[in-house]
Amino acid sequence: MRKVIVAIDESGYSMTAAQAGIELARCYAVEELSFVHVVPLKPGQVGTAEYPERPDLPEEWPVFQEPLTIARETGIPVHCEVLYGNAAETLIHHAREKEADLIVVGNLGESGIKEFLLGSVASRLTAHAPCSVLIVRPGFRLACPSC
Repeated sequence: MRKVIVAIDESGYSMTAAQAGIELARCYAVEELSFVHVVPLKPGQVGTAEYPERPDLPEEWPVFQEPLTIARETGIPVHCEVLYGNAAETLIHHAREKEADLIVVGNLGESGIKEFLLGSVASRLTAHAPCSVLIVRPGFRLACPSC
């Protein structure tokens, strides 16, 4: 496994996904671990009221602070990206573009958009992603063979 994308939002579920991605990177020598946050936009919408003051660097966005702290404590390098659009479609396109081997996502999100709350992002990812998808639930722990 070379490239892993972890979907990050403001929910505790995405923290479980971040921890799973970090453990995968640590246990399986993942070459590139990315935390990706998708800001939902409606058709024709240019900006977003949810993030009126967007930091220039993705690593400075509040949504990444807790997952980045955990990654830094374990010494795992992480690249952060903020993308705009429909969560599932944007993650699928991004995974294809980056030639990802795995997308890690929490089982539910709290992004405020109805489709994400209903779990359709995870469903659409499993149906259409160009790579494997790991859907984690709270309490997920990876059994690392080398630890």
